[in-house]
Amino acid sequence: MLRYETNLSPGLNVIAAPNSFGKSTLLQGVIYALGLEGMFSSSRKPPFGPALLTVADWPDGTRSSVRESWVSLTIANEQGAYMRCKRFVRGDGIDTSLIMTWRGNSQSDLDRATRVDMFVRQPGAAFRELGFHRVLAEFLGWDLPTVPGFNSSEVSLYLEALFPLFYVEQKSGWSGVAPRMPTYLGIRDVLKRSVEYVLGLSALERLTALAAVKSEEDDVKKRWQSASDRLGDAAKSLNCRIFLHQDSPVTPARRQRCVVEVMEGESWVPLERQIDVWRQRLRELERVGVESAGQHTNQAREELSAAEASIREVGGRVRLIDEQLNLSRTDSDALATRLASLDAERNRLADLRKLRGLGSTLGITSVSNDVCPTCGQLLDGRETATGIAADLDQTIAEIEAERETVRAATQSSERRRAGLERNRSSLQAALHGAMRQARALRDELAGPSAVPSRAQVQQQILLTSSIERAQRLLDLADEANEYFDELAGRWQDVRDRLADLRDGTLSRTDQQIVSRMNSSFQAQVRDYGLRSVPPSDLSIDESALIPVNDGVELTFDLTMGISASDMIRTKWAYYLSLFEAATFSSGNRHAKLLMLDEPRQQETDRRSLAAFVRRLDAAAANGCQVIYATSEDRRDLDEVLHNVQVAMLPARGPHLLAPV
Repeated sequence: MLRYETNLSPGLNVIAAPNSFGKSTLLQGVIYALGLEGMFSSSRKPPFGPALLTVADWPDGTRSSVRESWVSLTIANEQGAYMRCKRFVRGDGIDTSLIMTWRGNSQSDLDRATRVDMFVRQPGAAFRELGFHRVLAEFLGWDLPTVPGFNSSEVSLYLEALFPLFYVEQKSGWSGVAPRMPTYLGIRDVLKRSVEYVLGLSALERLTALAAVKSEEDDVKKRWQSASDRLGDAAKSLNCRIFLHQDSPVTPARRQRCVVEVMEGESWVPLERQIDVWRQRLRELERVGVESAGQHTNQAREELSAAEASIREVGGRVRLIDEQLNLSRTDSDALATRLASLDAERNRLADLRKLRGLGSTLGITSVSNDVCPTCGQLLDGRETATGIAADLDQTIAEIEAERETVRAATQSSERRRAGLERNRSSLQAALHGAMRQARALRDELAGPSAVPSRAQVQQQILLTSSIERAQRLLDLADEANEYFDELAGRWQDVRDRLADLRDGTLSRTDQQIVSRMNSSFQAQVRDYGLRSVPPSDLSIDESALIPVNDGVELTFDLTMGISASDMIRTKWAYYLSLFEAATFSSGNRHAKLLMLDEPRQQETDRRSLAAFVRRLDAAAANGCQVIYATSEDRRDLDEVLHNVQVAMLPARGPHLLAPV
């Protein structure tokens, strides 16, 4: 069996060995044992070479197939608790998503502890009971927040988004100043969110609070819309309308009480006033009592004549509204067609302007094609001296202006159609009422004269029912007004809190922490002796929390005249300044771990490297565990490590894995 086993000291640990020895395998093994290889990519393949996956080389030169391989790691937290993790890289019947764990209060307790199996790299690993990353976050004392994702979603700040701040791997980790962050996690501004969390900035807490307040804002909107719909549906069932009501939440200063209106004749009147009219009619009917059909004959004829006249008059008004609705729909269709054509023309002209900006010599005459893009009329050459309606920019501006006009006209047309449909609904109800009354009067005139007047009885029933239903609607409107007043107050509170939370300025404490990070960063780039750019031009941007060169962000590709070796030194400074600033913060959530795989890239100057190692030594003395893997010549390394307290990890033989 081939095996490598070592104890990592609390301070600076160095493994020095030639290339291909397996130094990267050791560091990646730490990450793999914790289920964090997702920080490299979304791939679920173990991040190892053939020695752990397919074929292993023995010291005598022979090779053998790998049947089973695993990584075991023991970690301790600041509370003195221990956890051992074992995860298979290759094994029959054992999935790589399985992690075996043991917990104890001391390292010796782990041998007697009960094994608990958990899972990683599977949905729920960050929050389920047996999800290992949930347990690991608790073990580290981290309460991982939710942060803004894409498409207005909220996602967890996963451990895979934090550990790139503690580990720089060899292959692509040194390709830029900023850490390589996993984008597939769906976290918006993932680097900024992770740095804010590690530094313990209140800005992240404010962001979390902002998400909560936005959720409350959405809740007020939904409640307002739901109450509006209920009140509107109740009013519509009685052929009424709600007047002076805002469709979306407003503050108390802009809040207007809802007024229920009903159509009487040709105008809308408050429902309270109409209820008084109905009550007066009902009292008059009750005062005179119900007459017999014979006694009511003359009055019935007059009422029938009036009902028939009302049917003709109201029916005519309904037909007129139908004609107006048809015209309104035609107008809306025409406006929609015109808007679509304006959108197409604007896009075409915008593309033409883009081509012209790229150096195209395409003539402006191709814009009009003998058709005015604004009004759509044909141009025959006599209308303009050049045959051109306008220059490109002016034409685009005119199209934009017309688009706004057409949009406004479309909204006005929609509002007018909605009003016409409400009026038609009320008139239709009045028409049906007049037709019912006419039928009752005809039946009464054709029936026996000794029976009670059917029309009067029906009128009393209708008035009583209308009054009761209308009163219930008014009571509902009163309750709704009280509810809308409450929601308006909540809306004001939400808007005030949103205004405070959206203030982009950092708190005084956050400014001090970021300033400490910037001071450390600038001191380091001076000590490391950058040559291709003045160190004074580099700083940590207070907003993005990444290095900038004279205000321009330094991200993955440095195409700004900065040498590759200076880029490496800048990266050193960034990682260490993050740790040093975190130790200054009362909300420090740094893992107190730095793993650096071949930090001396691009033949970086040895004096710079020595200054960097001294800084690492200071970080180690301040509680940071550093694992430093290098292939430098041992004599050169000893010179760099002079007067530095360091634990040298065993690195004997041709390869990390040796027979046991």
